[in-house]
Amino acid sequence: MPFRVLLPRIWKYIRRIRQEHFAFFFFLLLAAAAWLGQALNETYVASIEYPVKYTNLPPNRMLSQPPLERLTLQVQADGYTIISSRLKYKRPLSYNINAFALYSLTLDSTSVYTLTRYATNRLSAELNLSNRDIKILDIDPDTLIFNFSRVKKKRLPIVPQLADNPNLFEKQYMLSGLPYASPDCVEVTGPSFIIDTLQYIPTEPLRLSRLNDTVVKKAVLVEYNRVSYPLSRVKVTVPVDEFTESEYLIPVQQRNVPDTVLLKTFPKEVKINYLVTLSHFDNVQPEQFKVWVDYNSIQSNGNSLLPVNMDPVSNTIQKVRIAPRSVEYLIEITHAKDRNNGGNR
Repeated sequence: MPFRVLLPRIWKYIRRIRQEHFAFFFFLLLAAAAWLGQALNETYVASIEYPVKYTNLPPNRMLSQPPLERLTLQVQADGYTIISSRLKYKRPLSYNINAFALYSLTLDSTSVYTLTRYATNRLSAELNLSNRDIKILDIDPDTLIFNFSRVKKKRLPIVPQLADNPNLFEKQYMLSGLPYASPDCVEVTGPSFIIDTLQYIPTEPLRLSRLNDTVVKKAVLVEYNRVSYPLSRVKVTVPVDEFTESEYLIPVQQRNVPDTVLLKTFPKEVKINYLVTLSHFDNVQPEQFKVWVDYNSIQSNGNSLLPVNMDPVSNTIQKVRIAPRSVEYLIEITHAKDRNNGGNR
């Protein structure tokens, strides 16, 4: 039979099937929908995960370790409620820690636990605010452990930081002192085991370049996890001035020399070269430079030269150079009353 004759017969058969079975499938779907609606009206028991937030911590305590963020609730409700609870956004349940009995695991009560079964009624009531007639039968886990740390407050200095930049200053300019913040201190609050490790609060590094005068900028304070302070930004002053080079001859002092020893150094003085800003030039005096040799280093280094050391100087003095860096020495054994030591012991 030719295909052009067969094709109309096939379409006629398909139309007849559609007409005969359409009513059947329609009523089948209608019956299934009715059955599903009836089934969803029944009461079921199911497990649903819910996020939880913990409130009302004991006074002067903070959580040192994050507790569980989700609880598995065994709930009883109709099918509609259970399906909608699983599909829709779940607002975190509020778990009031201080509303339930807390049992101590340590002598100082920094670790405590509570039994979740005592929270079923409170959490059921909270769930019913957004769900119809839902009841919590059980909570997994059955025990929640909370590790606390004592809250501590401490006043710490704010230390401005400058980003590394080889072109930070114009030629012949440098810092005229350390950058400083306003305010210069901040009260920080957090767990004692974190606060005890902090010595200061730094700022995020300021990115500056080609400075030839003092600048004032806003800087963001570095944030630490679980540590809070009332400020997020401070005003930072970066003092900048033109500098010059200067030098002094400074006598070499001696330290740790026994009373029965006379130590002589050659030379007795060393040259100190340094950079200082013009605004601080007149404030620098020779007495600010303390250079010395240590008698104890004779035996430790075992050579014929003693290294020359220097005590820290003001931050307005920079790039200090000592010449020579080591000196020769001569040791004489003498009586203490005859000793003529020109340095400090």
